[in-house]
Amino acid sequence: MTTWAVDRQQFLDTGLTTVTLPDRCGPTFDAILNSLKDAYPDEDHEVDGVRYFTDRIMDVWQINEHVRELAVVPEVLDLLSYLFGRRPLPFQTLNFRHGTQQHLHSDALHNNSDPAGFLASVWVALEDITMDNGPVVYYPGSHRLAEISVGDVTQPRGPHSNDAIRSTLAAAGIVPHHGLIRRGQAMVWVGDLIHGGAPVLYPGATRHSQITHYFFEGCRYWVPKSSTAGNVIWRHPRWIA
Repeated sequence: MTTWAVDRQQFLDTGLTTVTLPDRCGPTFDAILNSLKDAYPDEDHEVDGVRYFTDRIMDVWQINEHVRELAVVPEVLDLLSYLFGRRPLPFQTLNFRHGTQQHLHSDALHNNSDPAGFLASVWVALEDITMDNGPVVYYPGSHRLAEISVGDVTQPRGPHSNDAIRSTLAAAGIVPHHGLIRRGQAMVWVGDLIHGGAPVLYPGATRHSQITHYFFEGCRYWVPKSSTAGNVIWRHPRWIA
């Protein structure tokens, strides 16, 4: 799928789209899997800015050329530029070996822009994603719900409980969908989209994947979960590109 095959208005309405990366990315997927297969630790720790967790590795692009290569695929950058109307700036990677089973949240809680709305996430499947290995569960259109947004730099809002988020989604009639995508496909979503991790139905099943977070040119960047109206915590990212 190319940039021109994506309906931009549908993306803005739903908050996400799914695309297929070029075939030439296949060797990069294999190289990521091979280079990280023994990198997940028994205990969480950090080395030179790379954070190692038992279920994920953050910002390993700094020392892994294959992870970095996937974060800057030209077609993905072109797509993001088309969808958001600004030049994308990749700044963070997360690599996973298992489904996260994570609570409902939005990525904008951890990273956001001023003006708001210029944060994107691109989640690439490095193997087929099924209900067995714990897909992403997401709520199309949830980014438009002001009640559970993170606010802006003038009035940041703190984290919402799982129950509060579910109640708001139910009141709005928004039902969950699952990211059942194949190896080589990618889900692209906006920062305010509510999502989480579905249960892993097959114990021990892998769900190898990589997510890259992108800011966009012409913004300031901040951390809503750590900010208050009187004390905004600004970010000064290290750009992958």
